[in-house]
Amino acid sequence: MFTVNAAGAVAIFLGAFILSGFLVWLSIAIAYRYEVFDRPDGLRKLQTRPIPKLGGVAVSIAFSATALAVVFRGENSFVRNEALGILLPAVAAAVVGYVDDKRGLSAALRLALQAAIGLAVAWSLSNSVHITGSTIVDCTLMVLWIMTLINGVNLLDNSDGLAGATVLISSLAASVVAGISGQYLIAALGCALAGTAAGFLLLNWNPARVYLGDAGAYFLGTMLAALTLQLKVTYANEPWTLAVPLLLASLPLIDTGFVVVSRTRNGIHPFTAGRDHLSHRLQRSGLSVGSSVLSLAVILLVTGLAAIAITAVNS
Repeated sequence: MFTVNAAGAVAIFLGAFILSGFLVWLSIAIAYRYEVFDRPDGLRKLQTRPIPKLGGVAVSIAFSATALAVVFRGENSFVRNEALGILLPAVAAAVVGYVDDKRGLSAALRLALQAAIGLAVAWSLSNSVHITGSTIVDCTLMVLWIMTLINGVNLLDNSDGLAGATVLISSLAASVVAGISGQYLIAALGCALAGTAAGFLLLNWNPARVYLGDAGAYFLGTMLAALTLQLKVTYANEPWTLAVPLLLASLPLIDTGFVVVSRTRNGIHPFTAGRDHLSHRLQRSGLSVGSSVLSLAVILLVTGLAAIAITAVNS
C-alpha cells in the first residue's frame, strides 16, 4: 500500500520545486541557443521582446521525473501502473502541445488529439472512477473534463504567472483533499504537480523570463484533470460533493466559460485568439499584470478551501 506522511509530502513538493526551477532555467539557455522564442506581434502578444517558450517542456520533464521517483520507490506494481496510466497520456499531451507550438495544428485536429488523450486517461481510470454507474456516460464525462481543463489551462496562459499560479493552488488543494480521503498516491502526485508549478513560477512571474507554451499547458491541464477525477469525495452519497472538482478547477472553468459566451454573443469563433480574458479585463480596469493575477488567484484559493471544507465534512 502506498502511503506518504506530511514530511514526505513536503519533501516531494520541494524536490519537484528545485528540479523544476533548475530545468526551467536550463530551458531558457537552450531556447536562446536555438532561438525558440515567443515573439511579440503587436496584437495579442504584447511583450516588449522575444521570450523563451521551452518552459513547458522543462515542466513536463520535472514532474515526470519526480512522479517516477515517488512511485518507483516501492514494490507496488499497482501503484506504478496507476501512475503511469495518467502520466503517459499527459506526456503525449505535451508532445501534441509542442507540435502545436511549432506548426500550428488546426482546431479540429487539436480537439481530436485532445479527445484521444482524454480517452486514454478515461480507460486507465475506468476501474477506479465511477460517477454515474454507466460506463459510457462516465467515459464521456471524463473525456469532456480532461479536454476542458487542457484548454482551460491553455487559455489561462495569457498573463505572466496566471497558469502557473492556477495549477499551484488547484493541485495543492487537490492534494489536501486526497490526503483527507486517504488517497496518498493522489496526494503525493498533487504535491509534485504543485512543486513543479511553483518552480516554473520563479521565472514566469511578471515580468516573465520564460513562457509555458502549449506543451506545458496541455501537460499541466491533463495532470490536473486526471488528479481531480480520482478524488473519492466526489463519489460520496451526497450529490453535492460532485462540486469538489468544479471548485478545485473554478478559475479555468470560469475564464473559459466567460470567453466562450462572450465571443459567441459577439459573433466571434470561440477558438479565436484575443485579449478578452478575465485577466485582460482586470488589467484594462487599471490593475497591473501581477495584481490581476493575484486577484484571480485569491478567487481560486477561496474555492479551493471550500473544496477542502466539503471533504472534511464528508470524511
